[in-house]
Amino acid sequence: MKSILTISALIVLSAVTGCGGNGRPNVSVADTTAVEDTPRLSPEQQRLKDSLDSIAALPPDVLRNDVTTVEQADSFMRQSGYWTEYSQGVIDTIARQNIDYANRLLHNREPYFLVADKQRMMVVLYDRFGRPKRGYKMACSAQFGTKHAKRDNRTPEGFFSAEGIYDSTEWLFTDDDGNTSEKRGQFGPRFIRIKGAPMIGIHGTCAPWSRGHRASHGCMRIHNAHILELVTFATKGMPIIISPSDRDQRVNRQEGYTRITQLHLPKVEESPVDEDFPGLKDYLEREKLIQHRKDSIAAVERRREELAREREEVLRQAEATDEPADSTASDNENTDIFN
Repeated sequence: MKSILTISALIVLSAVTGCGGNGRPNVSVADTTAVEDTPRLSPEQQRLKDSLDSIAALPPDVLRNDVTTVEQADSFMRQSGYWTEYSQGVIDTIARQNIDYANRLLHNREPYFLVADKQRMMVVLYDRFGRPKRGYKMACSAQFGTKHAKRDNRTPEGFFSAEGIYDSTEWLFTDDDGNTSEKRGQFGPRFIRIKGAPMIGIHGTCAPWSRGHRASHGCMRIHNAHILELVTFATKGMPIIISPSDRDQRVNRQEGYTRITQLHLPKVEESPVDEDFPGLKDYLEREKLIQHRKDSIAAVERRREELAREREEVLRQAEATDEPADSTASDNENTDIFN
């Protein structure tokens, strides 16, 4: 019996000392030095860390049962222990316009969600309580109404989620018929693919002036600096709501799509464009270098065609005069170009 008590005491003592006596892991002198030698985080990295730390403090459980009325949604938010946070957000407003949307957002386990508003031409990032964090001006489809068929080049509307986040630096645009454009940078540096809407996503652009207009083939374009920032918040599975504009809704009703909700939420201003955002300059410089190489190759090809034509002309003139052709100059130039 005494030995059992002694072993138990040792286990308890080991547990206490292993946590530093205050619930924190022990940090040796060597560990402290390593931490102090670690490079300081950039402001952007620190902001992201702080936001994730705050999300980590959330309870492990969210809404367990579906809510089907505004009153049920309101009751859950008030009893969740986070009423202060929910009261500062838009989920209660969404519940009054579409209870299904609110139900899904209250079940959301991701730290953020997005609303793409085709009326205001904005993509807005909200935390899971519905508090707005960032606003990004967007361009969406030049065609009105929700997407419902291949080749209709429309921006879909409804409740979706992020299927994945991709590096789109090397991507070239291919239309529904399989035709690929040679113009680079149309997707910018990153692409958030929307699950349930094939070929559609939120991405950067080589035409930042198109933001705020109906200009795309269906995707939502935002500034390259903004997409690089947005992907620091985005996660696979993050809810994405795409809300139609007034004109979209008129087209939807004419086509028989009467159950699509147009959200009316408080206006969110566009976040500043940070031209020095980490990774943006490297991306732009790389695109310029690739374009320069393509231009150089095209110039060489054009010059080669010119030399070939000149050579043919010299040969024709020689045949007409029965004199030997002198193509040494063009041959030398051709050699110089490709050496």
